[in-house]
Amino acid sequence: MRRWIVAIALASLLAAVGIAAPPNPFLRGTIGSTPVLNIAHAGASSLAPQNTLAAGRLAFDLGADVWGVDVRLTADGVFVLMHDETLDRTTDVEEVFPTRSPWAIADFTLDEVRRLDAGSWFVHEDPFGEIAAGNVSASELYAYVGAPVPTLREALELVAEHRWLIDIEVKPSSAFDPEATASRLLDLIEETGIAHRIMVSSFDHDLLRAIKEIDSSIPIGVLSIFAPLNPIAYLNDLGADVYLPSLVGFTDALLEQLREEGIRVHVWTYNAEDQLERLARMPGVAGIYTDYPQRLERVLERLSRDESE
Repeated sequence: MRRWIVAIALASLLAAVGIAAPPNPFLRGTIGSTPVLNIAHAGASSLAPQNTLAAGRLAFDLGADVWGVDVRLTADGVFVLMHDETLDRTTDVEEVFPTRSPWAIADFTLDEVRRLDAGSWFVHEDPFGEIAAGNVSASELYAYVGAPVPTLREALELVAEHRWLIDIEVKPSSAFDPEATASRLLDLIEETGIAHRIMVSSFDHDLLRAIKEIDSSIPIGVLSIFAPLNPIAYLNDLGADVYLPSLVGFTDALLEQLREEGIRVHVWTYNAEDQLERLARMPGVAGIYTDYPQRLERVLERLSRDESE
């Protein structure tokens, strides 16, 4: 059972009758008021091609609280769901555009990207072994073949339809100015009307700073592999709502400091059930990214039952 759905439904009801809705659940200071979030990394990417609408829909069906998507800009300035800087790993771009190596997404227009098949690679490669294990049906595999690269607008419309939550991870790019990218992204969020359901995260901290300068009500998540020299001061300076560290060099002491500051901590990306349970039990961890939202859902439901007994 989705743990935050009652709060979201109440927020929508209050908004409908003109009463101020509760704040975005990603905002700083919500630690302790929401359970650990099950964040589907690029969707249910163990069972469907990552960063497709199919992976998003499946993640929702499996109980994920948040759809984590990776986004990049096309040559004509449209946000699309894509993890890599180039298109060759997860599409058939080499076959469709054989002379345009290295196939950087920033060199392709949206119309060109929409000609690509973003699903067949998953069927052929079975990256998590779930097809071989019999956990993906023949009908699902058939549906994945020819799946297009979605636009971010399509993803946001799906989130709005399901009254869901989304983390938009904007990938760093030297091809686009951070301030202009931030402005373009916020315009899209405003147009789709779901600012209360989103967080923007990135390793590009200049982009995150620009987001906060334009609209301080939008939650930002600071991605980092190594902790800054003075993490609390650095995150406060950025106006961070969420810190998304790798656990390399991450300490319990820092986790407690972040908790005291009201800064949420979301950790990435874990798939083994014992790891998921260990992290879900850790005070101060507010969200976990996983390619297996179905596993994390089982863990969170079991812990919830244990607490109620």
